[in-house]
Order: sequence, then C-alpha cells, then structure tokens
Amino acid sequence: MREKALQRKDFLKHKLIQNKFFSSPVTRRILQYAAYFAVGFICSRGVVFGRHAPFGVAAVAAGPYSSMWAMMMGGVAGYLWPSAIHAPVRYIAALLVIAAIRWALNDVLKIRCHPLFSPLVTFVPLMATGMTMAGIEGAATQTWILYTAESLLGGCGAFFIARSSALILGKKGVGSLNQIELACVILTTGILVLSLSSITIGEISIGRVAAVLLVLFSCRYGGVIGGSISGIVAGAMFGLSTSGISGVSGALAFGGLMAGLFSPLGRVATALVFIVAHGLGTLQVGSYSVLLNGLYEVMAATLIFVVWPNRTGSWFATVFRQPADISHSDGLRRSVIMKLGFAAAALENVSESVEAVSERLAKVCAPTIQGVYQSAVEDTCNNCGLKSYCWGHNQCRSMELMDELTEPLRLHGKIEKGDFPNDFSKHCSRIAEMTVSVNRNYQEFLMQESAERRVAQVRSVVTDQFSTTGRMLRDIANELELFERFDFESAQKINEALHESSITPMDVSCRLDRYNRMVVEVEAPASDRARMGKSNVIRAICRSTGRRFEAPCISVAKDKCRLQMSERPMYKVVIGAAQHSCANGTLCGDSYECFNDGTGRYIAMISDGMGTGGRAAVDGAMASGIMSTLIKAGVGFDCALKIANSALMVKSGEETLSTLDVASVNLFDGKLELMKAGAPISFVRKKGEVQRLDAVSLPVGILEEAIFSRVSTQVEDGDFVVMFSDGVIASGEGWVAETLEDWTDGDPKELAELLMEKAIKNRTDGHDDDITVVVLKLLSPKLEVA
Repeated sequence: MREKALQRKDFLKHKLIQNKFFSSPVTRRILQYAAYFAVGFICSRGVVFGRHAPFGVAAVAAGPYSSMWAMMMGGVAGYLWPSAIHAPVRYIAALLVIAAIRWALNDVLKIRCHPLFSPLVTFVPLMATGMTMAGIEGAATQTWILYTAESLLGGCGAFFIARSSALILGKKGVGSLNQIELACVILTTGILVLSLSSITIGEISIGRVAAVLLVLFSCRYGGVIGGSISGIVAGAMFGLSTSGISGVSGALAFGGLMAGLFSPLGRVATALVFIVAHGLGTLQVGSYSVLLNGLYEVMAATLIFVVWPNRTGSWFATVFRQPADISHSDGLRRSVIMKLGFAAAALENVSESVEAVSERLAKVCAPTIQGVYQSAVEDTCNNCGLKSYCWGHNQCRSMELMDELTEPLRLHGKIEKGDFPNDFSKHCSRIAEMTVSVNRNYQEFLMQESAERRVAQVRSVVTDQFSTTGRMLRDIANELELFERFDFESAQKINEALHESSITPMDVSCRLDRYNRMVVEVEAPASDRARMGKSNVIRAICRSTGRRFEAPCISVAKDKCRLQMSERPMYKVVIGAAQHSCANGTLCGDSYECFNDGTGRYIAMISDGMGTGGRAAVDGAMASGIMSTLIKAGVGFDCALKIANSALMVKSGEETLSTLDVASVNLFDGKLELMKAGAPISFVRKKGEVQRLDAVSLPVGILEEAIFSRVSTQVEDGDFVVMFSDGVIASGEGWVAETLEDWTDGDPKELAELLMEKAIKNRTDGHDDDITVVVLKLLSPKLEVA
C-alpha cells in the first residue's frame, strides 16, 4: 500500500510539472511559433500548374502579424526544400518584400485592415518577380500568362487565408459561420491539403487521401452544402496541380454532392455512395494506373472515415452548425404568440356570430304546427263553397278550433274524425278529407322537425369547432408564454446525435422554461418511429445536451412522428391496472390509457362506454383514443374534451355517450389534478390516510357543451392515486376506502387486482358490469429500485 501511495504521489507530481510546463507563457509562445512555422512550410509546398507555388507567399501576407516572422521562416524552409518548384529564389524574394511592406505599414490601421490589403500585397511581389523571371528567360506568351494566373491565384489564396484566420481566431469562432464564411474556411483547408499531395507512400498520395477525408467529413456533418463545397474545392485544387481540371477532380465534386445527399442515412452509407459516385466519375480517366491509384486512395480514406471515433467529429459539426439569431428568434416568438392570440379571438368571434345568426334563422324558418293546418286547409278547402264562410269571415275562430287538434296529434301521432271540435265538425262538409290531409301534413312536419333538429345539432357542433379551434390556438400561445427561450445550440447537438443514430429529423426544438427546465421536441418521418424510441437514441440526446430526460412521448400523425420529452423531474409514476369484462366477454366497455405527455406530466385516463359489450367498447375506446392522441399532440384538456364530445355526437344517429376520468400528475412539483366528465369518485392515499375526491359532471356525447369538473390536491413520494370505472362501486364505496387504509405498501398492480376481485365479489344483485381499476404510485427517483 505504501508503495502504491508513493507511485501515485510521483505520478501526480509529474502531472503537475507537466501542466506547469504547458501552461507557461513562454512554452505557449514557442508552440505558437512552431505551429505558424509549420503552416508556412506546408503552404509553400502546394504546387499548381506543375511548378508554381504561390500559397506560401499568400500565407505570409495573410497570417497574423505577430507570427509573420515564424511563418516566413517556415515558407523559406519550404521553398528551399527540394521539390518541383521552378526558381524558389523568386518566392523567397517575394517573402522578403511582403515582410518589409507589412512591417512598414503595420501602424497604418486603415490600410492593413482593408480586405484587399493581403491580396494586393501577395499579387504585386508575385507578379513583379514572375515578370522579371519571364523577361530573363525570354519566355513565350504562355509562360507570361501562367505567371499572371499564379499571381491572381496567390492573391485569392491570401484573401481566403486572411478571412479564415480572422474567423477561427476571432471572437466569432467557427460555430457561427454563414455559408460564405464556411466556403472560405474549406478553401483554406483545401490549400493545406494540396500541400500534402507531394507526400506519397508508393504511388498513394497522402494529400489526396486527406482531400477525400475532408469531403467525407463535410458530407457527414454539412450535408449537401458541405459535400458540394468541399468536393468542388478539393477537385479544383488538385486540378490546378496538373495541367487542367482532370476527370479525378470532377469525380471528387460529384462524389461530394451525392454523398451529401445520402448523409442522413449514416456514416457507412455516406462512404459507400461516395465510392460509387467517385468511381463513376473516374471512368473517363484513360490511364489504368491513375485509376487504380485513385481507387486505393479513396478506399484508404473511406476506411479511416468509417472507423474514425464519432466524438472526434465534433469540430466538423461545429463548423457546419448554422448560427442562431437569438434576438430575432425571440422577436419571432413574441410575434407568433400575438398572432395566435389574435387568431384565437377572431375564431371565437366567428363562433358567436354563427350562433347568433342560426338562432335568428331558426325563429324565421323553423316548421310550426300552424303550418300543418294551413297546408291541410289549402289541400281540402280550395274548391269548397263554404271556404269564404270558414276561412274568410270566421278565419280566427276556425284556426282556434284547429289548434285544439294539437294535443291529440302530439299524443297519438294522428287524429280521428272525432277529435275535431263539434263547432268545426257541424259546419265542415269535408271532415274525412280534412282528417287525412292533417295526418299527412303532420307526418311531413315531424320529418322536417327531426331533420331540423339534426341540422341544428350539426350546426351547433360545427360552430363549437370554431370556438374549440380558437381555444386550441390560445392554449398554444399560453404554452409558448411559459418558455423563456429556445436553446438553438442544444437543438443542433441533438440534430447531430440523431443523424449519428441514422434518424433524419425534420425539425428539432429545445425550449427552456423560467426554471431552466428543458423540453425537447423532434419531428421526423414516420419511417423513423421504431428507431426514435430506442434507448441508445435517448442516451445520445442526454449526452449531447448534458441533461437527463424522462421517457419520451412518441405520437404519429399521417407521415410524421413526433418525439417529446422533458428533463427528468422530481417524481416518477409506477402504474398498476386490472380489468374485467362483463360476463367474462371478449370485449370490455371500459378503456384506459397511461402515458407521459413529454412535458413533465403523467396522464392516466379511464373511459367507460354506455352499456356493455361491443357498442360500449367502441364508444369507450373512441373517447379515450381521441383524448390521448390530442393530449400527446399538445392540445389542452378542455379542447380535447370538446373534440371528443363532438366526435361522439356526430358518430351515428343513435344516442351514444361515454364517461371520462383523467388524472394529471405534475412530476416536478407533485400537483395532482383530476378532471371528470360523468366519472365516479377517486381516492388518494397520502401518508396512510385515505382522501375521497369527487366532482359532479355529465358524460360526453349527450349535450353539445362538454365541460370537465375539476378537483386537485398535492401528492408526494409513496402516495397512491386510485381511479376506477363505476362497476367498482356498484355495491357501495365504503369498502374501497377500508381496503386502501388496510393496504401495506406494495406493487400498484397487486392493489389494482385486489380492488377488482373485491368489486366482483361484493356484487350481490345478480348483475355484472365492466370493471377497470388504475393505481398510480408516486416515487422519488432516489428511492426507485432498479
């Protein structure tokens, strides 16, 4: 033990000395100079047009002034190193001229900070020395053109290097680049990669392997944009190193485009698509050896790309991450909230207007019993000689006598001759025809009245939908108000983690509330539904954000699936459920749902359809299914209830209804809210004491207006919430409270089954009913047993 302690002490002492060494300002300065020396050396080795090397000069002109001398020494060493470069002395002369110009003008801030300063300082010495060499050699016109092109290329390289240096070393950083700045960084990287092309292992170029790696990583983390830019840059750079843009250069560009298109499918798919696309692009290369060497280089690069650790690709992910305009996004959030609120108010006004107009029209156009009598008079009395007597001089008295037929009509649905008053019968010579006409018109009146009621019912449902839609928009606006801001950086990290898991997200949102709690929402194609719920995906999201999340809520709508989850809360819910079908049938009229809604609430609901058997099963499943689907989609409880009520009312012409019992537990603060629509009582056992919770209400599907009755309480660790359908308390409710008081803490499933068995046993009236029991137990994660 003593020996191990001494070894550990020596190790810590060594680490301390090492840390002091690398943290020393002198050491850091030496390492900085060495890095700039290496950059100057590498850039000076990049050859274009077969024998020209302008990028070492460009690097010295564009690099930071504080490290210019180190970079210049690296450039001189690179030019003096044996290579295919023609007349290295002219580049050394250009380096000295550039150093002198920058030294002389360094204090003139307006000039040295101008964007064209570095390109001009590069172009002029290169052009001057090039023209001098061409004049001495008596070169042909083509040589003069090459020197001019080299100078222009050096000036462009200086511009890109200066811009990239400012971006990478500046306060902005590489994580907030737009597409133009991204192109500059990739072009600068391409210059460095080009300089490695002369380093070979056999016939394999290290530079071309590095270029393919650059394209593959750009495809993987930058998609189509990153792949296209890097492919074009790499192809152009290596094309310039020869006499022109070769087929291999085009293959790099085409491979980058295609691999970027397929990058959402994963790393292996990206590599395979690049190999195929690059191979098709190089088929036109005539030389078999060039084609074979290119294939070896691509295979080597793709092998490195596939086995490269995921975590080391974070730099590329940072480069291709799009900048987030926080102020703009917050302003957009406020604008959306205001528009949603205004749209909600407008829809509610439409609902009120439609309802008012419908009421006026109903008074004017609705069928009346007087219309039955008027139609009968027109059918029977038109050709009667007594018409002027009955319906002229004595019209009011005749109509009063006809009104006396209303009671027998309503009672029996028809009249007989004897139902007419005596005063009417003794004057009317066509009493039999009048009886038939009244009965016929009354049947038509009943059909019109029934149709009008149905139309009014549908009109009311449609009108209610305007109000419900407005309420939904208002709920969404209120939900947005609860969140302080959106975390775009975390959303980008989650996007990258999902791509690594072969999921193609359509949109990712990370919202933070006023307590800094995060809610994550991901929308993806429905084909990714199975992969989104896997534990490795959830762990990847947790690692990318540095937070722990609760189990996700995943819902599907048409061709999209949606994942929503909240940061791990204070409590966890363990559920137990038991269900019994009436007469042990195959279909149960009760239906229940239990799920985490992804915003830190645990939802449990029981729906009891009217009656038993298949009809009740349809109504119960329909009510609970609609409610759970809408709640998972983010719709509020009241709006979801109204929509479920409307659906049950218009489902068929027959009467249909269902009860709804919903429990919502806030897992962050332990608030329990029970919402009931025709549902029976519920019980809560808190610290051994049983509490009865009830709220009188009506089921859904009966009235046009459906409203939850609410009751709430606070629950803590170890508390039980017991919900059930009305079949449990058909024989009374006292035994339920006694059972809960005597219950020793255990599995909620066991408690649910015990209550169900006792409910069946206590039923002594000879009848049976559907029974559903749902028990929720609140636990703190620290007490949770794995």
